[in-house]
Amino acid sequence: MSTDEVWRLQGGRDPKTYRDGGGDDPECCSFQEMAGKGHYGPGAGTKQGIYVCTSAGKFLASINSSSPKSVAAMLRKGLDAWSRLPESERALVPAHAKPSHRWEWSYPEDGLVLEETLRYLPGGAAERKGPFNRDYAWFSAAEARLFVSASPVPGEERTLSKVLFHRLARQHLLNSVHGESGAFGVKEVAGDLRARVLAVDGEEVRLRITGTSTAVSDKPWDRWRPQRIDARLIGFATFDRKEQRFQSFELAARGTVTLHSEARDGEARTRSIGWFFKLAPRNVAAARLSPTHLYAYNASWVTKPKVELHGLPRERMRPRRAKDRGDGRRPPP
Repeated sequence: MSTDEVWRLQGGRDPKTYRDGGGDDPECCSFQEMAGKGHYGPGAGTKQGIYVCTSAGKFLASINSSSPKSVAAMLRKGLDAWSRLPESERALVPAHAKPSHRWEWSYPEDGLVLEETLRYLPGGAAERKGPFNRDYAWFSAAEARLFVSASPVPGEERTLSKVLFHRLARQHLLNSVHGESGAFGVKEVAGDLRARVLAVDGEEVRLRITGTSTAVSDKPWDRWRPQRIDARLIGFATFDRKEQRFQSFELAARGTVTLHSEARDGEARTRSIGWFFKLAPRNVAAARLSPTHLYAYNASWVTKPKVELHGLPRERMRPRRAKDRGDGRRPPP
């Protein structure tokens, strides 16, 4: 069993557009051919779901459901289809399987890698803790050194590089608790990060990091992102100048998410939300997963695929309104 990000595999929104643009990654092309026989059929649109196929990519069964019973029934169907296959087909492997691009290949070996946890915060003593999600934030070695000045002294305080602020405000302080949320543009965010040197002990520099961030969507119809996100940040970190690496790093942020006013009967809704960043382990394979919005980092050290899947104009991402859907239900906020 394996998992992957469906946007990459399905070639963005339209496999034909992906291939016409020169997309030829063997993994993606194999998935598109296989998934076209599944529950959503061929053509454009999402192919999200659970698929059963042979190692060579022959489709057996699929479903897009969170119901354990439904998924179990689909797996039994796939197993039955597998049992009817000739032994020769079961052992087939793809002619070309090596991917032409993986975001994980840009992992900053000598940089700063943070594990991010985000969740909605309870609104009262009687309210249960909300759901949570995880992501990773990457900084190259050169970017990580921007947290510390060339000659730090205790009491020194300065505003940090916009590169660091934008990395967090645009691609990580997001409303991704229930799943993926869109990133913000440069002109949609305001605020800054500041660092104060608490102590210098030999080669170790102890920092206190604070900041504020406000992100406002410039597309009032864009349900892919909330209308506004406000956050305040505080954290502590220790940088080893000899090793040129952080020995510890913890950064917490608390804020509010304001959904678009039309999302619920014309009234804007807000949710309290929290984010927490800490050093990710370097000896755990799962901790090398790429950040959700690595494609939007706009960093020279990040290698991009031949076909830029996330480069579609926002207008093409606009969701249909309830009256266009024909079922009387509003799209999810």
